[in-house]
Parts: sequence; C-alpha cells; structure tokens
Amino acid sequence: MAFERSLGLMGPGMKGRGCSFMDRVLPVIFLLLLGVSAAAAVENPWLAEGEAKARIEVCLVAASGEEEGGDAPTQCSDAYFTGCAEAGDWTTHAMNQCQGAALGYWEGVAKAREQAVFDIEDQRLTDYAEVSGIAWARYREARCQRFLLPMGTMYLQMYAACLTETTMERAADLADFLGDEPLIVPEPE
Repeated sequence: MAFERSLGLMGPGMKGRGCSFMDRVLPVIFLLLLGVSAAAAVENPWLAEGEAKARIEVCLVAASGEEEGGDAPTQCSDAYFTGCAEAGDWTTHAMNQCQGAALGYWEGVAKAREQAVFDIEDQRLTDYAEVSGIAWARYREARCQRFLLPMGTMYLQMYAACLTETTMERAADLADFLGDEPLIVPEPE
C-alpha cells in the first residue's frame, strides 16, 4: 500500500491485509464531500433542478430579438456560468458544478436535435447524424483531453468548459437541418 511507509499500518484490513490510515479515512472524507456537494446545491439557487435550462433559454429568447453578429448560445451559457459561480462565491467546487450544469443543458439540446434529425426519416440525414456523431465524440474527447493532462483544480472546470463549447457546436450543426426554414435541405431521392 502506498501509505504504509508514511503512516504505518493501523491493523488488519480487508482480506487480512494491513489497512493504512488513508484507507480508513479517505472513504469518510468522500462521504463528507458528498454532503457538502448536496448542501452547496441547496445554497446556490442557480443549481436547482431545471434552473440552468430555464435561465439559458430565457437568455436565448431575449437574444433572438437582438441584432445578429453575436454568439447567443455562448453568451447565454457564459452568463449562466458567471451568475451561478458568483452565487457560489467563485469557489472551484461551485465553478465545477455550474459548468457541469451548463454542459448538461447543452448535452440535452444536442441529443434532442439529433433525435429530431432522425425523426425526419431521410436515410441520408440519419446516416449523417450517426457518422458525424461518432466523429464529433472522438473530436470532442481529443480536443478537450488536453485539460486533463496537467494537475490542478481549475483544469476540471476548463475540461467541462471545453466539453460545453464543443457540445454547443454539435447542437448548432444539427440545427442546420431543423426548423421552419432549415439551412440544409436534402434533395428528394
């Protein structure tokens, strides 16, 4: 065991092996952190169930009436993150939770749009959505993996932000096939 040298054995553990101080204390710390996580969600109203969806969508609706030229999805996602992180006193834990909530929203949007493309019942669109989905997942992982290489608490938030950004791109790509006036309309076969 890695901690045996520094902390010594505390007595027999599982399967007769020695059990270090960290083997016994680490699970307790983990359980306490779970409690802190639940308490943080209660204290930060931005992390309440459905709050990210509601706030981002209100922002998107408000931005739809404004001049073009801005990137409303990114601005609205960033506005949600900023307000949420502010409510969480900008702690690393709060930023991770807030970015995770924004990511969850955009993953839901991309999934719904992908299903809507499948529902069009055009095999070419279905094939495109399936193949591009596989390529996108690989691209997203390859692009964002760089934030998991270094060590540090902020890199997890940066990783989640990268996942959010690439998921917004996927949702935008799929939106090209949807709506009253889709950007891309396949020719009849």
